[in-house]
Amino acid sequence: MRNCLAKQAVGNLTWYQPVKTELEAVEQPATESTTETDYWYGFSITDNFLYMQSSGNEEKRIVTFIVIGLFIDMLVLSAGIPQSAIRDNTLESATYLCEGELFGTVIKNVESSKIDRYADSILLGIAYQYDREKPLASVMWSSYYHNDLDNENENLLEAVTNDYEANQQYLRYWHGSIAIVRPLLTIFNLEQIYILNGIVLVLLVIGLFMVLIRTKAYVPAVGIAFGLVLTSFWFVPFSLEYAWTYLLTLLLSVIGVCLVFKMHDKAVGVFFFVSGMVTNYLDFLTTETLTITVPLLLMVWIFNEQSGKTVKTNTGKQRFQICGKAVLAWGAGYVGTWLAKWLIASIVLSENVAPYVSEHIGERIGGDLGIGFVPYIFGAIWRNIRCLFPFEYGIIGAFAGIGLVVFAIYTAYVYRRTNIDKSCVIAYALIGMIPYLRYVVLHNHSYLHCFFTYRAQLVSILAIVLMLEQTTDRGWQTHAKRKKTRT
Repeated sequence: MRNCLAKQAVGNLTWYQPVKTELEAVEQPATESTTETDYWYGFSITDNFLYMQSSGNEEKRIVTFIVIGLFIDMLVLSAGIPQSAIRDNTLESATYLCEGELFGTVIKNVESSKIDRYADSILLGIAYQYDREKPLASVMWSSYYHNDLDNENENLLEAVTNDYEANQQYLRYWHGSIAIVRPLLTIFNLEQIYILNGIVLVLLVIGLFMVLIRTKAYVPAVGIAFGLVLTSFWFVPFSLEYAWTYLLTLLLSVIGVCLVFKMHDKAVGVFFFVSGMVTNYLDFLTTETLTITVPLLLMVWIFNEQSGKTVKTNTGKQRFQICGKAVLAWGAGYVGTWLAKWLIASIVLSENVAPYVSEHIGERIGGDLGIGFVPYIFGAIWRNIRCLFPFEYGIIGAFAGIGLVVFAIYTAYVYRRTNIDKSCVIAYALIGMIPYLRYVVLHNHSYLHCFFTYRAQLVSILAIVLMLEQTTDRGWQTHAKRKKTRT
């Protein structure tokens, strides 16, 4: 029989703790196995933190149909905008894209400052070629004008200037960001959209810090700050390709932290499931893992801190269950949305789209670059690590980066705790290692596109900060300072 719940409140927070009924007190002895049920903010952590049971599967099916329907509707509605309404701003955008290099760096010899105008040119090309007469088919095909003799920024300019029709499909992605970009092109050109992205980025960063500080999550706030700086977040607004997962990660982190403290029953599993769906809809295979790893790590930290203060300290098993189910929920949403695009496209276009998709899968996983397998794998990982700030900024930057690493190792060794919560450290480490697993699996993509995939390491930096908090005894530092003051 399930325990009753007694309402407790501190400040603005409300939760429920288990209280045994008289019948349960008689039927069940007061052993650890019958009193360990953790209730946190209105629900059982073990049973309901991630609602992935049979009834949850039914909810996911309903959510899938609703969200996929919204995805299609948004793109079809954007396709209904007349091409003439976006022509002038698209022409200005194409001209702007042709003024710089296709893969130019903002700072000379700094790979992490590279701006990808190639992907933005294709995205605008697809947005421009949407067919108002056949909106659903054009959304599924996602076609643009392509000429092998010119770069994509030049192709975009030629298509707009000479009214060339689309001749190249890009069916394998949703290109959902066009539902945002195409309406914006009726008012702004691309350069102005970059500025708008920058404003939104700053507001989301401020919003996340406000939420973390308000909830006294000071250490995660420090970790996020380090992560933003080391992944050079100031370059993100200057490419549409970079922006979507970064902005989405910050937004989901704000929602996730608020969701933990208000904790609507059975909502978190759906939260990560929908997060995976939206990520696949917007992303161009850039830093997709950010949208699961950063919000999850923040929520797990809060879970660790608050569960010990409110009821009982959670067990390592529960912690790993939470992480595992969250990753599965996100993965199901991400992969399911991709499969849904290909299935719907096959139905709408009355054509088998598998060949359009499969031809690129092998290339992204292990395309031939003329190097051995081991150097290929290690190269993909190292090239991404090297892009972290400030390693590429000359000899001073390299020494500063090495200094940060040495400081972290020194702090962890000298001020180490004796009673470390190993399961907590392992949970943080596993989440922080997800980007490197991605680099290994998609080593071709990660090797070639390290100048933007490196930003997935934001969560790795956050994880290191949280692990240092768990493994170091800050009281030793305070004691050392007091001792020095006395002498």
